[in-house]
Amino acid sequence: MSKIFKLDDAEKVKTNQERTMYWLVSQALGASRMRVVVYSFEPNLSFDQVHYHDDRESVYFIMEGEAIVHLNGEEHTLGPNSVAYLSSKDIHGVVGTGPNGLRMLEAWTPAARDTTYLDRPTV
Repeated sequence: MSKIFKLDDAEKVKTNQERTMYWLVSQALGASRMRVVVYSFEPNLSFDQVHYHDDRESVYFIMEGEAIVHLNGEEHTLGPNSVAYLSSKDIHGVVGTGPNGLRMLEAWTPAARDTTYLDRPTV
């Protein structure tokens, strides 16, 4: 089931007053093998958890703002047009946002959920 639409027409999920998720490719659209979501995060956030996936590969694309990304024990500040490729078993996560918030696209495959959450280590 193919579909053409604008971002504002995507399924929208708001969580904890901190981020809004716009589902571009999801099970609701009939996608069975991949997922794509645009996140909109509030400014100056900090998160205490990271995670890994046994099988999933992901890509983060920073559209606007700033992300502090944890990747295998190191933290990186990424700005617009930055890309992070995440292979399976990488310990990763967006652990902070900058003063202007963050707008980021994430795509992953396979679509199945296989997330293990961990406390964020002190770097």
